[in-house]
Amino acid sequence: MRIKIAIIGSEHFCSHVLQLVKENDDMAIECHIYDEPQEAAAIIQTIKPCDAIVFSGSLPYLYAQKAVQQFAVPAIFLQQDETAISTTLLYVLANEQLPCDRISIDVTNRIYVDHVIEDVNGTIALPFIHELQEDDTIATLVSFHSKLMDEGKTAIAITSVHAVYEQLKAVGKKACMMIDPGSSIVRSLYEARQQAMLQQSTSAQIAVGIVTAQDPSMQDFIATLAQQLHAHWHESAGEYTLFTTMGNLEYSIRNPQFTALVNQLPSTVKIAFGCGESTMIAADHARLALNFNRSTELSGFYILDAHKKLHGPFPQTEDVLDMKVDHPTLLSMADKTKLGPANISKLLAFNKSRSTNQFTANDLAIYLNVSRRTAERTIKKLIEYDYITIVGEEMTYKQGRPRAIYEFNFPTHM
Repeated sequence: MRIKIAIIGSEHFCSHVLQLVKENDDMAIECHIYDEPQEAAAIIQTIKPCDAIVFSGSLPYLYAQKAVQQFAVPAIFLQQDETAISTTLLYVLANEQLPCDRISIDVTNRIYVDHVIEDVNGTIALPFIHELQEDDTIATLVSFHSKLMDEGKTAIAITSVHAVYEQLKAVGKKACMMIDPGSSIVRSLYEARQQAMLQQSTSAQIAVGIVTAQDPSMQDFIATLAQQLHAHWHESAGEYTLFTTMGNLEYSIRNPQFTALVNQLPSTVKIAFGCGESTMIAADHARLALNFNRSTELSGFYILDAHKKLHGPFPQTEDVLDMKVDHPTLLSMADKTKLGPANISKLLAFNKSRSTNQFTANDLAIYLNVSRRTAERTIKKLIEYDYITIVGEEMTYKQGRPRAIYEFNFPTHM
């Protein structure tokens, strides 16, 4: 399958990409050239339909990030790493015969420079380093390098931004572009291709939506909803079923008109979607998502995907809960405590969301959006089988007994 990839980068970067893939039949490359990375935000609005977008680096990606979110295709950027930095430093050191501390360099993350120096046992001095920030301008970067040269501290600049390279050269400063190894570029292109193929496969899957309402006037709403989803629908005993594709559903979720339509619904109306390889599987998943929706007080709708991962509730959040348990430790926990996969997935997500391992029943209740008593019942089940340990107490501001402080006693990063 030939995948069309839009490249957003400098003329130098785009020329390099075209040279690397000129004999490749797996990808069709369409280049969009900017003079400065800030232009990426405007360019993204002009690109023709494509299967994936690749940015030449993190800076143009950051400038275009908000605009990219409106696209239904994968978007990635070439990540600078130790290979790019060590290759460039080797080139400069070999050709300029300079010590490393006579070089200035701007990088996306200075840790990569530190790693390169550490890998040679710290036997060479660090260059002058500027870590790129989202609000950096071309003038800021040019000034960083120029000032060091004017003060006699450096003799050459290595820059990650082509516009900075051009301006330094224009004022007679010695400069070198960061070298993007061909292997890194090709790897990024194939990653974009793989993500595009996966998304196309997912988008083609069948999606079934279920809307429950006992109000005949809902038919106008359902007709409008079906129109936005490009769906067929039918009604039976106050329940409406819509048939579409995952691609249409994903596109609609990003559409403000769709969000506004869903937000008009009263809390008594429940909506859920499921997807899968067949209509029957998608309908089963929609029913499971609907049952979960009914068990919560949250508004919005859920989507249960083909891998039984529950997404939502939309449009408030895009959180993901795993509705199946397959890790041996979690299987054992589910069997002993009788907690369902969704609840166990929530516990894992709760732990990952915190900066400390310790928590109270109140902390858990707030996160799960349940009463403190419900949270305490869950904790009691887990304490019974040694999945939670009491590690201390804290005094409350009000009168009453101190609150117990807990820690999870099982691997939570699964």
